[in-house]
Amino acid sequence: MSIVVIISHLWKYYTASGSSIAILKDINLTIRRGEIIGIHGPSGAGKTTLLKILAGLERPDSGEIIVEGYNLNLLDDDALALLRTSIVSYIPQDYGLIDEFTVYENVELPLLLIGLPENERKNSVHSILEYMGLRDKERIKVKYLSGGEKQRVSIARSLVITPSLLLADEPTANLDWDNAKKVLELFNKINRDFKTTIIIVSHDTRVLEFVSRRFILYDGILKEVGR
Repeated sequence: MSIVVIISHLWKYYTASGSSIAILKDINLTIRRGEIIGIHGPSGAGKTTLLKILAGLERPDSGEIIVEGYNLNLLDDDALALLRTSIVSYIPQDYGLIDEFTVYENVELPLLLIGLPENERKNSVHSILEYMGLRDKERIKVKYLSGGEKQRVSIARSLVITPSLLLADEPTANLDWDNAKKVLELFNKINRDFKTTIIIVSHDTRVLEFVSRRFILYDGILKEVGR
């Protein structure tokens, strides 16, 4: 099984009140293709920071991050942006959707950014909306959707570029547990159907029931706790 992610001796610091504080401390992690990784930790543990570094949205202070053979430290901002439209998709906790756009327009946006022709965009968007059970919602503005529907739209938008690595930041935080389970089961379906490698971070330990490898991130230190 091939390796998708290698994190080696990763450190990240923040400055607060004139002092430098380590938010991530010597993180080491290797992830193989097709795994679903769950990372549990309290608020402020560095979970979001770790995902943003993997997505190329933040830079580490030291250490190496290799995604699909690309050393992120060696890529400039334009190359990192290209990575996010071809290999890595990041789903933020607040969904990252544009409320005044329709479901279709939100899902289409990544394809517009890479300049895909209209017919190809239409086919790709319709295909992923069908897969996600959202075809009947495609002309509805996102602001009128429920939390669970918004989460599905956010996932659809992330999948439309067929990423090999999907990063989900607290994907169940704004949902009741019944809807949260549906989202987690959807991630498992995506993993099976597309062979997508998925990293889910959450403060909710119940999320770890739906993953193949479990980790705890606490006080900046990442530890594996089981499979």
